[in-house]
Amino acid sequence: MTLASSLPYYPRFIFNCSDDNCMSTTDLKQFEHIKETGSEYEVTRFKKGQSLDITWVDENGNIIVKTYKVSDIEIHQIKRDIDEPTYGMNKNDCTVVQGDKKKWLMEIYIFLNLVE
Repeated sequence: MTLASSLPYYPRFIFNCSDDNCMSTTDLKQFEHIKETGSEYEVTRFKKGQSLDITWVDENGNIIVKTYKVSDIEIHQIKRDIDEPTYGMNKNDCTVVQGDKKKWLMEIYIFLNLVE
């Protein structure tokens, strides 16, 4: 069995939230912090209108779970050469990549609206 987490490259997921939270990762282990609302299982898909619970750690170290709805999904920077540099900065990107850093094949932006 070949685990996806053992691959040297992966798509880069950017979760851009309406409340200014943002998570960018090429590390599948970071998905442990994202569950479909009402489910205890790891998320295996993303679709428009889907409700997600994301666990965040605030500046005081407190664990907070927030619920979001997927409003849009975009795919950027589809690479033919994974060593090809990425130029510029997307305004919807996060500045910090969380988890193990891997080369990425593409960027998948998932836009989330906070459910209050």
